[in-house]
Amino acid sequence: MKKIKNIMSLLSIVLVLASCTSEKELALSYVEKFSLKGYKPVEKIYVCLPNSVLHTNQTLNQIDDFVDLDYDVQDSVIVANTKILNRINDSIFLQQFNDNLIYNLGRLGIPVVVVDDPILMPKAVKNKIFTLYILQLEAEEFVKRTRSDYEDNKNNLYYYYDYDLKGFSTNVWYLLNDTVDGDNKDVYFKNFETIDEFEGTIKEIKGNKALGVGVFDKINVNDAYLMAYRAGAISAKKFCEKIINDYVRANVKGLPAYYYYFNPIDKTVTYYDYELYKDNESFIKIDKD
Repeated sequence: MKKIKNIMSLLSIVLVLASCTSEKELALSYVEKFSLKGYKPVEKIYVCLPNSVLHTNQTLNQIDDFVDLDYDVQDSVIVANTKILNRINDSIFLQQFNDNLIYNLGRLGIPVVVVDDPILMPKAVKNKIFTLYILQLEAEEFVKRTRSDYEDNKNNLYYYYDYDLKGFSTNVWYLLNDTVDGDNKDVYFKNFETIDEFEGTIKEIKGNKALGVGVFDKINVNDAYLMAYRAGAISAKKFCEKIINDYVRANVKGLPAYYYYFNPIDKTVTYYDYELYKDNESFIKIDKD
């Protein structure tokens, strides 16, 4: 009886391994078919791009009674607390996002169609027609209050230095494989952030004072354009991964064993354990409540 149980256990392991292998082959063959000579895709990706940029300065929201200040005072406060947004050229910002989104979507091999009017976006069809509508693109400037500290355990003293780091974020809202007037309008979100860096060193301690030196590596408008570039490229990559993973889920029983990553440079697929990845969403769904 024990021998029969052992044989059954071995068969179960073989079946699981075979299932995982076929799942991997399913994902790989799906991506590879778009590069096959003579293959004419029936699939299409329809994209509706943003044509404006929302500017948000979170620093101003942290100023008490800002809306009650005189207009002249508000203008002065805005100038003093705005370092990047007022230098962004929206046309360049949009071009960095849009061009890299389209370019990297096309790397999967599925034809990409740009739709100017969201009302004209077609209805998504499973594994054939994919729709990506960028609802909003936001350029956001913010300040992060930060502390660097040093503890002198020998003399039981604690030293610290408080400072502000300027940050910038490109925020994107999406409709994925959904129509504008559909009943199920799940909105997704992703942000792409960069921030100043500070590096300091304690040089000397005299009495109750710690003397140190520090260097700030500050972000500038070029870093903002870089975030727009990354937002477009990574959004495309993640949408391609959604297409691949949705295809696998539709063709395997139960939950897939792996999450599949797409490398747009060489059009390859790598995979990681699905249970480890499942809580790390590519796109964050916004709670409708």
